Amino acid sequence: MHIILCSDNPSVARSVCDAVGEAGERWTLCESGMDLLAAVRTLAADLAILDVGTHGMGGSLLVSAVRELASDLPILVVSATDGAEIRAMTLQGVPHVVLGTAHDGELQRLVTGLAERRRPALGVNSR
Repeated sequence: MHIILCSDNPSVARSVCDAVGEAGERWTLCESGMDLLAAVRTLAADLAILDVGTHGMGGSLLVSAVRELASDLPILVVSATDGAEIRAMTLQGVPHVVLGTAHDGELQRLVTGLAERRRPALGVNSR
């Protein structure tokens, strides 16, 4: 699974990668919303994970822009806390995970679930 992670915080990026584990077979790290949009335009990815704390373009505007470029690309939002901006993105249908040891399992379950749904069905040979 190819995951695009948008975060300008190395500790957040490390936490996300550790929490996702083996489901993240390939990673592209973007340090700004503009970098994320460029990556979404040019790379075939299976998932975008957005750190709400990333400086520059972020939040609901960034979610809308990603959806405009790749309407079928699943988006997850991660943050250190909950807040009004998070609630606005949740209303857009974007799942949110607060980072920390209590929620790492939740992040891995969400990513694994997306990987399973996007994996092509295997053909079964009846012979």
